[in-house]
Amino acid sequence: MAPVPVFHEVAPRLAAVWSGYYAGDDSPASFLRTAGAPYRGRAGLYELFNEMEDKDGHLFSVLQTRKNGVLCRPRAIVPATEDERGREVARFAEAAVAAIPNFEGALAQLLDALGKGFAVSEILWTRRGGALVPSSIRSRFQGRFRFDEAGRLRLIEHPCDEGRLLPERKFLVLSFNARNDNSYGQGLCEKAYWYYWFKKNNLKFWVAFNERFGSPTVVAKYRPGTTEEEKDRLLEVIDSIRHDAGVAIPDSVVIELLEARRNGSASTYHELADWCNDEISKIVLGQTLTTSEGRRSGSLALGQVHEAVRNEYVESDAQALMAVINGQLMRWIVDFNFGPDAPAPRWVIDTSQDEDLNKQVDVDRQLVGMGVPLSAEYFYQRYGRRAPAPKERALSFDDRNLYQYHLQYGVLTINEVRAALGLQPVPWGDQPTHPPSSTDSKTLQVSAERTPLPAEAAEREAEQAAQVAEP
Repeated sequence: MAPVPVFHEVAPRLAAVWSGYYAGDDSPASFLRTAGAPYRGRAGLYELFNEMEDKDGHLFSVLQTRKNGVLCRPRAIVPATEDERGREVARFAEAAVAAIPNFEGALAQLLDALGKGFAVSEILWTRRGGALVPSSIRSRFQGRFRFDEAGRLRLIEHPCDEGRLLPERKFLVLSFNARNDNSYGQGLCEKAYWYYWFKKNNLKFWVAFNERFGSPTVVAKYRPGTTEEEKDRLLEVIDSIRHDAGVAIPDSVVIELLEARRNGSASTYHELADWCNDEISKIVLGQTLTTSEGRRSGSLALGQVHEAVRNEYVESDAQALMAVINGQLMRWIVDFNFGPDAPAPRWVIDTSQDEDLNKQVDVDRQLVGMGVPLSAEYFYQRYGRRAPAPKERALSFDDRNLYQYHLQYGVLTINEVRAALGLQPVPWGDQPTHPPSSTDSKTLQVSAERTPLPAEAAEREAEQAAQVAEP
């Protein structure tokens, strides 16, 4: 019997998330104590991570690069079995997923687990034409949830609350770098926190340095006996020098520009910021060459190695996202409509486009040359090309020229060539196009006489050897 989903919204969106949630000895709370961040509780941890992505442009950029590396890949739904039943279930699941509003955004929200450790999205189910399908997938703030000792997700509704156990087949959960003893995962923002902190405080000192040494200090000298009113007027003149090109002052006042002596160099702050950015790039992308343009250069081979490292990260993230969609969303759609015993189709992300297609073409060409049969559909899918429609004009290599020699010298008939090309025979195609002439026959006969067969040559050599051996 097929199960029935929970239709109502279990964890509706809140107007404001307060940071007073329970913070026990779990991973988020221990991280906040270690980092010394001015946030409270589990919700405060994810507020910190949101602030890191909002205020650090480099961290936001590399995280988006990693997410987009998965989201830009082509996707497809593959039947679990090749029979009609398997294709029917796959078509139903494909239509159900295609009807989900902003499914691309829902996938992006699930990949938010890369930075924060885990991501939660609630599925709103509905009846449509007698079928149970998702009407919407809505992301939820991580600080509103906790995992119990059994790894089950719970919703925290009140301070110091252990959380309410959530219904099954209702929430999608993607954990990144999760371990058996830590279902919260370990997000990339946690690893990049100290570099973010160093860069943020470095920027404060950098701004103060530029404010102090970027422009000279204005010094005004006045004679004894100057009234307080004149002194106040002089301070206004000094302040206006920062904005105006010229000022009017009496002869009794002398204004000088005092250049500050710098014991250090401003490049120190710049180098520290660049170093922090490089470390963040290593944490998120596994390399730095694709994010350090203009500051350093490398060989083509090094760039290819760094790009290959990034592709490995994309492959790993795609596998994690496919595990959630296949093990949760696709499985639940099939459970509600075909029963738990029906095999669920697979939602597949194609990550092969980052392969070197030139090398793949060489491999396929060699396989075809060795006689390995490869279907035309394989080539269309492998190289991302659309197959032409039956009546659509198509451009292709004229492989009929391969049989030009055979037709010219009468080796094959026209119908034999047409059969090799998959064409229907014609009534006049059984005769050779160029029958051998008498001259050609004599040439072939002489050639056969002058060129002994391998067996005949072996017999002659044996007879000659026997004659030489006789006394």
